[in-house]
Amino acid sequence: MSAAGAADYKQAPALDALVKEGKLPAVTERLPKNPRVVTPYEKVGTYGGTWRSGMVGGSDRNWLFRIAGYEPLLAWDREWSGKVIPNLAESVTGNADATVFTIKLREGLKWSDGKPFGADDLGFFINDIAGNKELLPNGIDWVMSGGELPKFAKVDDTTFTLTFKEPYGLFPQRLASVYGVQAVMMAKHYCSQFMPAYNKDGVAELQKKAGVASWTELFIKKCAVDTEVNERWQNPERPTMEPWVIKDPYISGATLVTLVRNPYYFKVDTAGQQLPYIDDLRISVNADKQTLVLKVVNGEIDYQDRHINTNSNRAVFADALEKAKLKIVDGANADMNTTIISLNLTHKDPVKREIFNNKDFRIGLSYAIDRQAIIDAAFVGQGEPWQGAPRKESPFYNERLAKQYTEYSVAKANESLDKAYPKKDSAGFRLGPDGKRITFNVLVIPALGDFLDSTQLVVQYWQKVGVDAKMQTVDRGLFYDRKDNNDQDATVFLGSGGMVDALFEPTFYFPFWNESLFAVPWGTWFASGGKAGEEPPAPAKKQMDLYRQITRYADTAKQAELMKQILDIAADEFYVIGVSTPGGLYSVSKKNLGNVYPRPFAWTYPTPVASNTETYFFAK
Repeated sequence: MSAAGAADYKQAPALDALVKEGKLPAVTERLPKNPRVVTPYEKVGTYGGTWRSGMVGGSDRNWLFRIAGYEPLLAWDREWSGKVIPNLAESVTGNADATVFTIKLREGLKWSDGKPFGADDLGFFINDIAGNKELLPNGIDWVMSGGELPKFAKVDDTTFTLTFKEPYGLFPQRLASVYGVQAVMMAKHYCSQFMPAYNKDGVAELQKKAGVASWTELFIKKCAVDTEVNERWQNPERPTMEPWVIKDPYISGATLVTLVRNPYYFKVDTAGQQLPYIDDLRISVNADKQTLVLKVVNGEIDYQDRHINTNSNRAVFADALEKAKLKIVDGANADMNTTIISLNLTHKDPVKREIFNNKDFRIGLSYAIDRQAIIDAAFVGQGEPWQGAPRKESPFYNERLAKQYTEYSVAKANESLDKAYPKKDSAGFRLGPDGKRITFNVLVIPALGDFLDSTQLVVQYWQKVGVDAKMQTVDRGLFYDRKDNNDQDATVFLGSGGMVDALFEPTFYFPFWNESLFAVPWGTWFASGGKAGEEPPAPAKKQMDLYRQITRYADTAKQAELMKQILDIAADEFYVIGVSTPGGLYSVSKKNLGNVYPRPFAWTYPTPVASNTETYFFAK
């Protein structure tokens, strides 16, 4: 759709009265000069309806992100081929050595409150937010190169340049990542009022009114800063660029979160209809996953995948297809592991740190796991024994990393563990270097992932070889509190980075950032350019150096060559213990919900929103 077709743009009937009453400009005035044109997966849809879905617990904000929160400057293509396409940005071009990027925004973009979106908003993000030491002492790692933020220079209202200290060949992919959304979350005209630099005389009163102790708390409360925080969905007044905006917020005690149509959304379909098709979203906040499953079976959910798409639930939904008028849509699972167990190699307790860093100890634990038995019992026979490694379908597949120490052998387990800690107490449990029983807790979040049963089986296998490991269930908030403070013994999480995203988010292949659960302080050290966290040992530093080299090349062949070296070192070091590859995943939706794309399930490619949820529609 070109600007010449602007007269043919159409809007949702729900907005007609507001335009007629003069409370809202005409659709041609609300859209940018060159809207992004989205080709619907199945067909051009019709307007109307409410999309019902559900969350679990008080910190499940990423479901909101996954259905309505992904509008970066550049976006992944729907197929997730690894390509990035224009979104809010009309174009992003880099110079020959990837140190200077020129970003051209779509002309006439508007925030959800109707105010212009432009270069000044991005300058605000770089200079006033990412560069603000009070608000973010360590900066924002994904937008840094050489440990420094880029220099922002405005060319005109829709064009600006970013000049990096060092080459940043992966910058376009970073813009398309889930974290790239951060750059376009904070409108200068709104968020600047919460900063002393812009509102010196008024911030104190705003703090008092909000009941917070500092301007930084105020800013986070009102504008969120990070993509993955509850605050992002708690302030209905915060302008956004997303298809729907918060009406009933995700605050403490909320049982229902609602979002309503953004009348200034910048996309149209191939027929010139302004998106989204669906009027509003109603997301229930549930106490547990089973409650959500029951809502699906009872026909109270229009689309859901998070929390419910387990192997064990598939039969439940299949039985309810006709009664609840449901359909199941299968998609590839981009995760590389069902159950990644990370012993804390940076433990504050020097004894546990020594134990966990003993590679023979980790190898012994790995041999002790009967992976095929777990696959059969916990994952309905789907998957194969696998460590923390890219999948076979990935261009970064590394067989040694994937398959080493996956054989189930109690003899080999004991042989390796005896090399590390052969002495045992009267109950048969191994003694550590301090002469005390080796005992530790493995933290699991029951509401996130399908790894509760597999973890329980793992610790039972470890008990049998004299290691007193115990599974401890915690909610996501406590999990992250402990992880962020480096207070965990061991953790379990899904293994991301199984496909092309191994290059962009190598979380479990080396200490990449603070989500690298096996060594959070090392990851923080790398992400901060050595300004925070803890300096890691030589092998990890070598991987970090290789990754820095990757960012200097736009040549994918060179990137792949360097990534192979990183994975070879990961195989040498054996940082984490995996159980099995995940089977395929699926979504459950109403039969009359159209344009549900059978996309890959991943985090780096946030599903389902990256497959254009703004084009979902209810067939009449």
